Amino acid sequence: MPDSTSHLAPRVWFITGCSSGFGKSFVSSILARGDRVIATARKIDGLSEFADRDNVKLLELDITHSQNCLNECILKAINFFGQIDVLINNAGYVLTGPMEEISRISQSQLLDQFNANVFGPLNLTRAVLPHMRERRSGTIIFMSSIAAWRGVSVGGPYSASKFALEGSVESLQKEIASFGINVHLAVLGQFRTDILAAHRRQSGRGTNSIRDYDDAVEIFQNRLEETNKKQPGDPLQAVERILDVVHRRGYFADHMDIPLRIVLGSDAVDIVRDECQKMLDDLERQEQLARSTDYPGPAELQKYQ
Repeated sequence: MPDSTSHLAPRVWFITGCSSGFGKSFVSSILARGDRVIATARKIDGLSEFADRDNVKLLELDITHSQNCLNECILKAINFFGQIDVLINNAGYVLTGPMEEISRISQSQLLDQFNANVFGPLNLTRAVLPHMRERRSGTIIFMSSIAAWRGVSVGGPYSASKFALEGSVESLQKEIASFGINVHLAVLGQFRTDILAAHRRQSGRGTNSIRDYDDAVEIFQNRLEETNKKQPGDPLQAVERILDVVHRRGYFADHMDIPLRIVLGSDAVDIVRDECQKMLDDLERQEQLARSTDYPGPAELQKYQ
């Protein structure tokens, strides 16, 4: 569905997680296109280069805070420029570790991962939706990952959060499409940000770690070390493609029905295609088994939507 906001008027973007990586790149690229930005981070000290710009407002925001706090933040943001045209749910982090270990003593680490990567973005979206519904216009972008398509050993907490996010957003898109609000998932491959830097990674392993998982953890950690700073994806190019989605420019100029999932990165294309093919192959092998569980006779219900 086309965005009804005038292409001539500067859009107002609300972005989370702007202190580094994709978030900071979004701010610079959006300003270069002449739009306005409300840049947020848990600590805005790292955004000092934007502090004196008339078309930028800085807000401290922790997306894991209560719904009331998020509602108040959105109201404050709307007062800056009178509206929010685009919400970029960018903030999040990666928690790794064997699932058995993470749940062994406390569920808090796993809950923290979901609060940051799933519940936080959804709660923030809930805060901005009344404004967009009233205007019958808006675009919401969620940052997803190939981790939502292929779970890997010791990467379960992060994958679980991204799988959950994709399912939630797919339902959300169907619920609000009639209001003129566009929703997209940016399915990111491996991009050369600092997300794999040692200081950014969080491990669920503690002093009571289970020795049986040591080999798997070592393999996973070595792979992260080898991948860091060698990722094939250019984050600046990914940001530009996402901006093209919102502005309906570049590749998306003649694509009025832009899909829910915007796959970015050659590795992401390969993984999504491989996983879809595996699912189709598995389905073909077990189709007779699946159909054998139905009651006899014609179907009485409409197809699941």
